[in-house]
Amino acid sequence: MDSKTFYKDDGSDVGEPLAVRPRVAAAKLGISESTLDRLRKAGRIPFVKLDGAILYRVASLDQFLLESEQRVMQDTA
Repeated sequence: MDSKTFYKDDGSDVGEPLAVRPRVAAAKLGISESTLDRLRKAGRIPFVKLDGAILYRVASLDQFLLESEQRVMQDTA
């Protein structure tokens, strides 16, 4: 097997995005874009501003949910 058959990097398989726009981020969290915007402005959810566009790292969305879940569990204990 030659290396071209084993490894092909033509950019067609980029996988999942590292960051998403607000509409997708809100949908992933199951909230409205305005709620996401409020959370961002309150400093509760991190974001990246890239060339004027607001993006949310998928890993940060997961971390936000995890931390929110732990907070709720601690508050009810």
